[in-house]
Amino acid sequence: MKKLLNTILSLSLLCFSFGSFAEEAKGPSLFDRMGGEKVAKQIVADVWANHTANPIVKARFAKSDPQYVKGKVYEIFAMATGAKVEYTGKSMEDTHAGMNISEMEFNAVVDDVMAALAKNNIAAQEQNEVLAILWSVRPAIVNPHITRKALTSEAK
Repeated sequence: MKKLLNTILSLSLLCFSFGSFAEEAKGPSLFDRMGGEKVAKQIVADVWANHTANPIVKARFAKSDPQYVKGKVYEIFAMATGAKVEYTGKSMEDTHAGMNISEMEFNAVVDDVMAALAKNNIAAQEQNEVLAILWSVRPAIVNPHITRKALTSEAK
C-alpha cells in the first residue's frame, strides 16, 4: 500500500507539473469530472470486455473471476482518480509478480482502457490524466527483461 501511495503522490507531482493538479485541488476530482461512480463502473465493465476480447491479453483473463477483477479494478481506478474509495487489493508489484508481463501486453491494456474512456465520452483532458496514472504504474507491472525472442518460437 505504501508503494501505491507513493505512486499516487508521484502522479500528483506529475499532474502539478502539467498544471492540472492545482486546478483539480480547487475543483472536482478526476473521478467526479469523469462522471462519478456510475460512469467509473461502466468504464471498468468496458475495460473488462475489451481485455477479454483483445487477442494480446485475453488469455491473461480467461480463468479470472470477472466480478472479483472488476471490483478490484474499480477500487483502484476510483481511488487513483480521487474518489473516497479504499483499495483493498494487493500492491501493483505483488499482483503482477511472476506474470512476466511484456511491453506489448501493457500497451494493449492501456489501449483497452483508453478505448473504454472514449466509448464513455470522457474528455481528452481526463483521458490524458488517466493515461498518466497508467504510465506511473508501468514499472510495477512490466517485466523489462521480456524480449521478442523470449516471446516467440525463436527462443525454443
